[in-house]
Amino acid sequence: MNRYFKETFSSEWIKYVAVVILSILIMTAAFGLYHAPKEQEKIDLFFAGKVKDYSFEKSAKMSVEGIKKVEISSSDPKDNTFHHKYSVVGLNGADVVLVPLSIAEKTECKTAFYPLSEVEDPYLQEGQAYGAFLPDQAKEALSRYFLFGEERYVVFVVASSVNAGRLSDRAIDFAKWLVRYV
Repeated sequence: MNRYFKETFSSEWIKYVAVVILSILIMTAAFGLYHAPKEQEKIDLFFAGKVKDYSFEKSAKMSVEGIKKVEISSSDPKDNTFHHKYSVVGLNGADVVLVPLSIAEKTECKTAFYPLSEVEDPYLQEGQAYGAFLPDQAKEALSRYFLFGEERYVVFVVASSVNAGRLSDRAIDFAKWLVRYV
């Protein structure tokens, strides 16, 4: 076997290199899939505005026990594509939504958001608390990461989120953490 290897290596070395590279790729993919956060271990935050610093994702993942990854999607309400992105990404793909009051008032909360209880300064629609107003202290502290407008902002938990009380309460806990952020 040793002699065969020496004789064929000069002409077929590319096959040996390909086997090694393929083995490395397969192992990397297998470990990546195995250690990737599950859906209920991720929080997707939709922000209606501009994000100044995405380092918030790193600090936010330590906010609630069980969260391994936080991702931010955003869209400026002044853009033409905002309402489409808000309805597709924010209301259907995100776990937590942070929007100005003018956007919150145009949203039918009953079908879009999970009812929140035990929050300070709740946002009410039809007598039901669906969100919480972001206090000025939290807004000021979060302004390092987000470009807020002059309006008050409201934090909501999306009803279709896997983290919104059915499988876990991580989205609810994350929304409450945002409101208390200082």
